[in-house]
Amino acid sequence: MSEAIESAAELRPDIVILEASLNGSNLLETIRSISGRAPKTKIVVLATRYNREEISRAYDAGRSGLVSKDFISNELPSALRMVAAGYQLFAKPVDGWEATARIVRRSTNQAIVRNLSERDSSLVRLVAAGLTNVQISRISHISEGSVKLHLARIMEELDVTNRVQLAVVAPESGLVSSADLQIA
Repeated sequence: MSEAIESAAELRPDIVILEASLNGSNLLETIRSISGRAPKTKIVVLATRYNREEISRAYDAGRSGLVSKDFISNELPSALRMVAAGYQLFAKPVDGWEATARIVRRSTNQAIVRNLSERDSSLVRLVAAGLTNVQISRISHISEGSVKLHLARIMEELDVTNRVQLAVVAPESGLVSSADLQIA
């Protein structure tokens, strides 16, 4: 994969086609590296089996499309033309598609989360870990009232109405990992 990264950085092609299993983090690292070193290069992955989570991780890493190896002779030329034209193209995952509205909401929330301050991000992680406002205020060294105000503003930005919804949005948007949830 390092050869693909070096070639993409040097040649700056319009499209790079990668063939690999989406289960390995190596593919995601390769996608991120190519995206970082050749940001205008579109990346298409050829895969046999994949699920929504794998597609989501690869998409977040910077991939432009995924084409099923099962239909490569029929789909690849058209898929590459569409990707070159600026479309993002993903073959149907084995576990089916999630609702489009959820994808749009997650994408919007990811943009909002990227703009949160470190303190706000920390507060959301603590909520997702199940801590109360009192516990969060002690850990964060701010008053309980300040915790409430910060969380109310964050929930308004993320368009959620309660702590449970905030705790669900946090991992969906990439703000919280399973390691963060072990705080409590």
